[in-house]
Amino acid sequence: MNFSKILSFLSLLWVISCASGAERLDLTTDLVSDSGGLTSQELGKAALRFGDEIGAYFKENPREEGIFLAHFPTRNNTTEQIATEFFDNTFVSQLIKNKIYTVRTNTREKSINEMTFSLTGMTSNRLSLGKMKSPNFFVRCDIDENVFTVKGDRIVEQTVNIELVEVETNIAIWNERVAYRKKAVVGNRGVGW
Repeated sequence: MNFSKILSFLSLLWVISCASGAERLDLTTDLVSDSGGLTSQELGKAALRFGDEIGAYFKENPREEGIFLAHFPTRNNTTEQIATEFFDNTFVSQLIKNKIYTVRTNTREKSINEMTFSLTGMTSNRLSLGKMKSPNFFVRCDIDENVFTVKGDRIVEQTVNIELVEVETNIAIWNERVAYRKKAVVGNRGVGW
């Protein structure tokens, strides 16, 4: 008798825990973070915009040798945990759609090791060391934060800054930024940060 009551109680707990799980949200809904942090939707919009604007810049200013960008990982200079990898992947994907290719400088050593191994004759196909592309431009991106108050409301402003630099001259030839301002949400859990 006790065993059946315990089993019934455990079954009830299991049903309650499943019913109170996370709710799936629509990805197209524009959500705002209580903490003021950038959402993946905001990062995605900024990445798409920057990729298209760089594509437009190079359509107006083509290069005979082609365009090869080194994209350095985005730096997060904020107090929030921001999915900078999501921004970087979306940005590179948009560049590719605009026929601008990214040179992965951080994996160059791994590529050279694989090519060197293939030249030993121990593989079925031989790779050539002379075909690697060298970037003629690089892109730097930072996410900065500014927190201030307006009429007693605490505001967080996060800015995504991006800069395109020519490798040979080290001259910044294009830059842009997008800023997001949010007011802290005060609810039954207190202020969002």
